[in-house]
Amino acid sequence: MQHALTARGPLSIAELAKGVETTSAAATQLVNGLVNVGYVDREPDVGNRRAVRVSLTAKGRDRHRERILADALAEPLTHLSTGDLAIAADVLDRLSGIYDEL
Repeated sequence: MQHALTARGPLSIAELAKGVETTSAAATQLVNGLVNVGYVDREPDVGNRRAVRVSLTAKGRDRHRERILADALAEPLTHLSTGDLAIAADVLDRLSGIYDEL
């Protein structure tokens, strides 16, 4: 769902349901959960007063990027030990801190 919202912008529940190949009822339940955790917002649809449009929040966009990165790194990192991953995470945290100070 987050991929559909990232790719196509604010969508109605019906458009979301079609994009993720599910029912409107299931999409509504999923949207409710995503609203509760702050990943999406509902906005009135200016073209249809009975409908809403769903869009990603900044938190939702960040989470989507994290998932894409995690998926991309999952396979290449499988050969590393837990200790190696801890060292790499520490280095990345330090680099992130330096970058944030720039």
